[in-house]
Amino acid sequence: MSRPELVSSLLLPELERQLKEDKSLWPNIKGFFIVTVTKNKKARAKWYLLFQGNEISPVITSSEEEARKEMKGKVRTVQVQLDDYDLITFITGGLTGIKAYMTGRIKVKGDLLLAQKLEEVFEKMGGRERAMDFIKQNEPAFTTIVKSKL
Repeated sequence: MSRPELVSSLLLPELERQLKEDKSLWPNIKGFFIVTVTKNKKARAKWYLLFQGNEISPVITSSEEEARKEMKGKVRTVQVQLDDYDLITFITGGLTGIKAYMTGRIKVKGDLLLAQKLEEVFEKMGGRERAMDFIKQNEPAFTTIVKSKL
């Protein structure tokens, strides 16, 4: 079995799993986030995060078609680009969205206020603690991925 080479390929499916397990974590925001994950300054993956309020199940997928199929009505879209390594520091709280944006580590195209709400999603879920627990449980895979960045 091949190992994933991106942190996002471990963390984002886990985020979706946790959201599906616990409806109380569903954020009360409406937005379609197109997240481009880079590594060594090259686009390596795209993830689609669809939030349509706290009554409709969130969708987190690497398939744009799947995300758009689940879309109910018009939803604001924002594009976010960040390095795979920055994703882990963002989710675990080592990098705030504002700091990342101001230093150019996260690029945002579209509604900046909507993009900031993504950070609120992680905070509401207890994302920092949950992410750290998940990383500890999967330490060998994360160590391999992070070392490949060096």
